[in-house]
Amino acid sequence: MRYRLVAFDMDGTLLLAKSCWRIIHQRFGTIEEARKNLWAYESGLIDYREFMRRDIALWRPKPTIDEIKSILSSYTLAPNVKQLVGEIIRRGFQTAIITGGLDVLANEVARELGIPHVIANGLELDGSGHLTGEGILRVEPRHKDENLAQLAEALGISLEECVAVGDGKYDVSFLKKAGLGVAVGKDPELERIADVVIEDFDHFPRLLDYLRK
Repeated sequence: MRYRLVAFDMDGTLLLAKSCWRIIHQRFGTIEEARKNLWAYESGLIDYREFMRRDIALWRPKPTIDEIKSILSSYTLAPNVKQLVGEIIRRGFQTAIITGGLDVLANEVARELGIPHVIANGLELDGSGHLTGEGILRVEPRHKDENLAQLAEALGISLEECVAVGDGKYDVSFLKKAGLGVAVGKDPELERIADVVIEDFDHFPRLLDYLRK
């Protein structure tokens, strides 16, 4: 199979940090309250839109988007990510980020890595640039497969020609949908369904070998 699109999760995959939401909560001192929101979402008590609404409501006083960008600006790429993505692009593959994280960070990461396609969640703003308290839902973390399918269709690429790269339980449907599913790290749930498992991007030559097939 000649693969044409490589789509990456962001948090915990391209970035060392597992959650950009958590980074913001750390700044506002709202980690414990945020854990309750995550539990409610993972238990099926609320949907992801409500999860975002509750999480954003914890950030007081109501921040501006520039403050959020500043909080997220010190992100750290996972080791060897820049080399890997650069080589993938050099070889002619399309690349994308599909993440349940925030677009203000995903767009910056994409610019640094040269990735042209970004699908991520957003923050609604008022006229003065402050957060309204509402999120803009584009990616339901458990259903990144739907975003992958939509992007592939828009690019005229079959799902069999897609590679999905992720690190955790929210990436299960994402990896299953793609022609090649790559698990990074040691999440047992993801390892069970992945076509390829690599511990980290120190092993990126092995991933490139699979892309040649």
